[in-house]
Amino acid sequence: MIKLIHGDDEFSSKELLNEFTGKATDVESDVNFIYPNKLTESTFSELVNTMSLFGDSRKLVFFDLISKITSSKNEQWKDFNEICINKPTMNEVIFFESKEINIKSTKIKKFLDVAEIYLLNLPSGRGSWDKIRKWIISRQENHQLDLSSDAVNKLIELIGNNFRYLDNELFKLSNYKPNAKIEESDIELMVSGIKETSIFELIDSILEKNLFKSDQLINEFINKGQNFFSIEQMLARQLRLIIMTQDLLGESNNQSIQNKIQVKSNFAFNKILNQAQNFSHERMKIMLQNLLILDLGIKNGTKTEKEVMGQLVHLL
Repeated sequence: MIKLIHGDDEFSSKELLNEFTGKATDVESDVNFIYPNKLTESTFSELVNTMSLFGDSRKLVFFDLISKITSSKNEQWKDFNEICINKPTMNEVIFFESKEINIKSTKIKKFLDVAEIYLLNLPSGRGSWDKIRKWIISRQENHQLDLSSDAVNKLIELIGNNFRYLDNELFKLSNYKPNAKIEESDIELMVSGIKETSIFELIDSILEKNLFKSDQLINEFINKGQNFFSIEQMLARQLRLIIMTQDLLGESNNQSIQNKIQVKSNFAFNKILNQAQNFSHERMKIMLQNLLILDLGIKNGTKTEKEVMGQLVHLL
């Protein structure tokens, strides 16, 4: 049997791999993990054709070997497909790739015709929010949790699409409230994601054309597992609140404005009010329009999310 696991969802890929390999500590298990550093076609052939001395089957997991093969020179690994296809049936070969590979490459296509292929990528683009919601709702059962709809949305807003980080937060929440419904306020208290203050700082730094500070904040967001769409949503929300506040200035007192834009936190409202007074209405609208243009560019394929994330500050 031959399996290929590939894609950038490292957490789900590792879980699937563990399902396939079982517990490596079992007495009768013969599970081997091989990295591609100095692996050659001849050593690969020797490995996959050696029978197990411990149990009925032998499992060999090769990490990022397919990427190495598809980028190799033409004469290297020329017999790879035949070696895979003609290996002993008792040996199970699993190829684990940390990113999505081109399964149409002629260097690997022949053996892939008889392989089980599992593509696991992190949700991005159109429909990603709903996919992450469904994952959290399904995953909460593993931790015996019950999250409200608002709590799920807040968790996505703070963490983004990184399933490993999301699972860690669900585990923490299960210890915090083991037998009670998790509300949005619990997420705000317990989860370490992008804080509201960081979004205010980012807007300030962009408007003040402080590119160093802006880039620094964006990189912090990325390191916390955020993608363009989660950052876009938070930026767009704050920009809309600023624009709404600007529209209400002069017509209502501050308390009335705070009630109308439905911001409960006095700290958050004061930051919004300060930005509404210090920056032009037109500039806010242009930033919001630029966010929409970037969003559409990713969704229609004219820009990649990686390109946009690298230039986000400059493009706004």
